[in-house]
This record gives sequence, C-alpha cells and structure tokens, in this order.
Amino acid sequence: MWSLVTLCVFYVSLSAASDDYKVFRKCCPMKQSLIKLSGYGIVSTDSYKCMNSVYEISDNNVTNPNSHLIVDPGVLVEYGVPNDCDLQMVQLNEIIQLSTNRDVCYDRFVAEINNGTVEKVIPKTVALVCNGTEVSPETKLEIQNVRKCCPRGQVYDTEYHLCRGDSEFGNEEWIIKQLEIKHTDIVEFENGLHCKLEEYAVELKEGFFRLELNGDTLTVRKRSGDKEILVPKGNWCVDQEYTSHQLVARACTLDCSAFDAFCMRKCCPVGEHFQPFRCGRPASMCVPNTDDSILFNISSYMEPLKTEYGIGDIMGIRSEVQCKAGKIALNSSQAEDRHTLTKEGWLLSPLSLTNDYCLEAFDSRSCNDEVYVTAVLCFVKPPVVKDFRISFVLISISAACLALTLMVYCSIPELRNLHGLTLICHVSTMLLAYSCLARVQYNHVKNENLCVALGYGIYFGFVAAFAWLNVMCLDIWWTFGSVRTVQAHHKSSASRRRFFFYSLYAWGASVTLTLITYLLDRFPLTPVLDANMGHSMCWFGSTQNSATDWPHYIFFVIPMGLVSGVNFVLWALTARHCSRVKSEVHRLQAGSVGDRAKRRFRIDKANLTLTGKLWVVMGAGWISELISTLLMNPEKNVHWIMTIVDMVNELQGVLIFIILIFKPKLYYLIRKRLGCSRTSTVTRLEKPDARKNSASSSARTSSTFLSRTISTDERTNKRVSMPHDNSKVQ
Repeated sequence: MWSLVTLCVFYVSLSAASDDYKVFRKCCPMKQSLIKLSGYGIVSTDSYKCMNSVYEISDNNVTNPNSHLIVDPGVLVEYGVPNDCDLQMVQLNEIIQLSTNRDVCYDRFVAEINNGTVEKVIPKTVALVCNGTEVSPETKLEIQNVRKCCPRGQVYDTEYHLCRGDSEFGNEEWIIKQLEIKHTDIVEFENGLHCKLEEYAVELKEGFFRLELNGDTLTVRKRSGDKEILVPKGNWCVDQEYTSHQLVARACTLDCSAFDAFCMRKCCPVGEHFQPFRCGRPASMCVPNTDDSILFNISSYMEPLKTEYGIGDIMGIRSEVQCKAGKIALNSSQAEDRHTLTKEGWLLSPLSLTNDYCLEAFDSRSCNDEVYVTAVLCFVKPPVVKDFRISFVLISISAACLALTLMVYCSIPELRNLHGLTLICHVSTMLLAYSCLARVQYNHVKNENLCVALGYGIYFGFVAAFAWLNVMCLDIWWTFGSVRTVQAHHKSSASRRRFFFYSLYAWGASVTLTLITYLLDRFPLTPVLDANMGHSMCWFGSTQNSATDWPHYIFFVIPMGLVSGVNFVLWALTARHCSRVKSEVHRLQAGSVGDRAKRRFRIDKANLTLTGKLWVVMGAGWISELISTLLMNPEKNVHWIMTIVDMVNELQGVLIFIILIFKPKLYYLIRKRLGCSRTSTVTRLEKPDARKNSASSSARTSSTFLSRTISTDERTNKRVSMPHDNSKVQ
C-alpha cells in the first residue's frame, strides 16, 4: 500500500518538476481497451467503458478484442476517461500530436454495443475529447504499429499451421524485445493476418530468415543469401513459434518463389476445421478449434515431397477455394479418390491435375469417431450427359468403313501409285485412331496401362493422319501447283524416292511428337507440360478448357491447327495456279503432246479436288469443333450444336469411304479385280479421242509448262481416263 502511494507521489512530483517527460493520457488501465455503449434507456449520449483485452466480458457479450497499447516505461501515463462532459470520438494518425489536457484521453477502440448487440469494428486508436474543448498539442508521441499473429496467450505453430495456447511465452513484451523496437513511445498491437483472397501467407521462421522492423515495414533477409524483401504494413504479422520458441513471421504474397516457399491451400481459415452439418451428409462448415484434438496434420502429403525433393521447410498457406457448383471431398480409401501433392503445389488425382483444391481436417467424431485430413475439389457438373453408346456405334461404323477403304486400295495394283500410297498411309492412321477410340467409348478401361496405351494410340493415329494429309497437300502443290522446270526422269524411281522422303517426314514427325509427349508425361517438368495420359480418362487427363488443359492445347490442338492452316494455304495456292494454267491447257491442239498435257492436267486437278475434300472432312471438322469448344457456354441451351459437331467428326471414316470409294472408275477396277468385268477395262477406260488422234501436233506451247507435264513414262497414265470422268482413279 505504501509502495503504491509512494509511486503515485513520485510520478506526480516528477511530472510537475520536469517538462522533459512525455505525458500520455490513457483512457483505460493498462491491458484494457475501449468499447462504446449506445442506445441504452433514455440516455441520448453515447457512453464508453473499459474492458479487459484478453478475457471475456460476459455481460457485454464481447470476447477477446486483443488490441491494446503498450507504453514505454519512460513515458508518464495518466489513466481515466474525462468526466462530467459530452464526449466525442476522434480517430488519430500514426504520428500523433498528443495533448496533456485532462479533458482528452487516448486508447484503442475495439467494439461498439448498440442496444445489447455487438457491432464489430476495426480496432483503431482514438481520442475521447470533451465537446467544446480546445485541444492544443503539447507532447509529440510516436506510435509503432505491430501485428501479432495470434491473440495474447497464444503462439503460432508452424507444424500444424494454427495458433496454440502458451501462457508463458505468448505475450507482446517478448515480441518487442525480439524485434528490438527502440525509441518508440507507444506500441500499438493488433492481432491476426488477413491476406487477400489470391494471396498466400508464407511462414518465415527465424532459423531461415532474419526479420527486422523498419517503421511499419518488415524487412526479410534469407540467411543463405543477401536478398532483401520488404513487406509493407498490413501484409505481415509476427509471433513466437510454438516448438522452437523463436520468432516467426507470416507474410502475404502472390509469389511464393520469392521466399522459396512451398505453397498450398487450406479450406478453412487458420485455427478452424470442417465439421459435418449432419451425419451421413457430405455438407460441412468451418468451426473454430476448441482444443488440440483437431490438428491440421498434412505430414502424409509433405513427407514424400521432403524425401524426394527436399521441400517443405518454408510453407505458404492460402485459405478458401471458390467453387461455383459446390465442393466435393475425396475419400482416400477409394482407389479413384487417391491423391497426392506435386512439387509445384498442385493436387494430382485420378479426376484431374488442378490448383483449384484445398486440404482440411474433418471432425467426424460425433458420427464415426474419426478425424482425418483430405482434399476438397470443386464439383464440376457436366453440362450434358453424353450417351457413349451412340458414339461407340458411330465410331465403329467409321472404323469399319476405313478398314474397307484400306482393303480396296491395298488389293488393287492400279491404285498403288504415289498418291494412292499416301492415301493408304492416311487411312491406316485414321483406322488406328478410330479403333482405339471405339474401345475407349465401349466401356470403362479398368487396366491403367491399357488405358494409357489406348490414349497414345488415339493421339498418334490422329497426329499421323494430319501429317499424311499435309503430305498429300504438299505433294499436289509440288506436282501441280508450283511453277518450276522439271527435268525428265523415270517415274517409278522418282515416285519411290519421293515417297521415302514423305514417309520420313510424316512418320518421323508423328513419332517425335508422340515421344516428346510421353517423356514429358512420364518425367514431368511442370504441370503445363504434363499430359497425364490415362488419368481419369484414356486421353489427356485434364478438364476441357480449364486451367489444367494446357498440355492438350500444346501437344494436340495447336500443332494440328497449324497443320490444318498450312494445308489450306497449300491447297489454295494450288487451286490458284490451276485456274491460271487451265486456259493454256485448253489451247493445246490435238496430238500426242496436247493430249498428254490435257490428260496430266485432268489427273492433277482430280487429285487437287480429292485433297480438298479430305481437308474439308478432317480440317474443317476439327476447326468447327475447336471453335464450338472454345466459344460454347455450357450454361446456355445450345448443346445440340456440340452434338452435331461430334457426330460429324465421329462419322469421318464414313465420309472418307464415300470420297475415296464411290467413284465410277473404281467400280470398274473392283469388278476387274473380282473377275466380274466382261469388257476389257483398258478398252472401256480409254478416251475415244485418244485412239482417233494418234498424229503428232505441231503446236507450240510454253516451255515451262511442257517440261512440267511431259515425260516418257506418262504413256501409262493415258489408259485410265474415261469418256465422262476426267479424273484419275484414287
């Protein structure tokens, strides 16, 4: 008692004797904060009350505001709210010109209670001033803002990523000492860290970083280097680490790599977990942790990453994941729901490889006495339920038509010229793709290795088919659409040599692209290049047009789009040149030279028309599907467009069969092969004018045109022209 009286007398005498001491008039006692009471009874003016900053005040229903001021021992403090006057509240700046007038006091405003209802406010430092009082600044006091991660009496646990009770260490004075805050009159403590939705809170332990406070900015330096990172006010908090009792900071960032941190998502805010609304129902809600029985233990996810990649010492946590159609929790006990984290912080599951996920602890003890941590994904509701039985039937019909086309072209020798061989290769690759696709559409492929093999079979088949279509466009452009001078040569040897180079290009490009896709799938460098072939489907394991669909676009959509564009350019150039030389060909007089030139023109024109039809079937169909996929809004009722596009693409084999087989000349060749033709095929296919006009012509033509159209081996091609169809058999 006497010591208290002596201390009060000392402070009063010291204040009166010296003007060098700074005086701070605090409204509430130390470790208490200010609340505002309004709307009570007939009292028209607001009243103010002090409350403990840590413990619950049950009569006012206010709990743990945890926001108060700590004053330097060198500052003289006087406590009390001005009496016998109407008070008004004034918010202060960080650097405050404080008054020593007794009609003014300063403190942290933490809550407002209106007619018994607590209205949450952002804690802030305010002044209570009597109305009509002239406040003249007499003392300049500096306030330092520090954000503590956890409430007083708690410290931060970096292993389970939450605040845990520790009455011995969880105090603000320890933080002031560790941060070496000097020459500051008042320290203003706030609690918690609120990062933006897209930001991660990175945990920076003192064992890996040096933490310094410069004003309101936290300076972070990694101990293994001199790199300095500045974290501005409001984007950081500090506390004591639960296990090591060292200083730890949490910093908001969009770039986890700046801190070399491994970042992931947690569903609920720090210190909360999921609890089901009702037993047997998947819906859950976030509830606060009341004890240490529910911990966010993700060691089963992190141990493989630490063992294989040595990562996980520096963690970043981001709360919440936004899902439009709801969320679904994975059950790791089921094979189709087993999942892992990648080294990039993505979630890999049989459903997808995605960054739209979160991990959380589930408390199901009231239902089945179980506590577990699992992943939660966004539920993706398919816009339509496709009937794969219909697709299987249509694709099977296409495969049968392609097989019949391939059999016809392989069995008739007259069709196995250079253009026919390229068609055979094109049809065979389409048959491979459609055969594998038919098996995939038939039913679920349970064998993972078989699923992967079928996926790469589909991929290689379509890539090679586009490559051989590109060869056909290149060949018709080279043979007919390019203006050049060609020396006479032996056709069979030249054709074999050209087919060899064509095969080298088509098969080599297809195998190379497939091999690159497989290697990056087997040994992934980044999720952007990881095809995940065979995961969740026997194709690219990603949700169409989602953030994870880049491998599908990089390895298939974009290359095939470029090939289709090149094919169209080659075909257009050839058609343009065809129109230019058409009139010149028709000016040629009858005779050996003129007839052969015209016949060659008709053959090349037929090849050009055929190639254009194939491009329309494959290229235009693929482009229409790409455009409809990119621009289609699944929420709109336009699914019938996608259905039509899918049916057209599924029936490509039928269309190719019609284009290549349904021709009169081929009908005669098939009958000849089967021995059903009574009339000589040669006689029936010869043009009458070719037999009548055997005399040579003396007409002169362009030397460039003749050198391209006349060669000694073209006499064999005269025999396959028809009176009413001037195109060559394909």
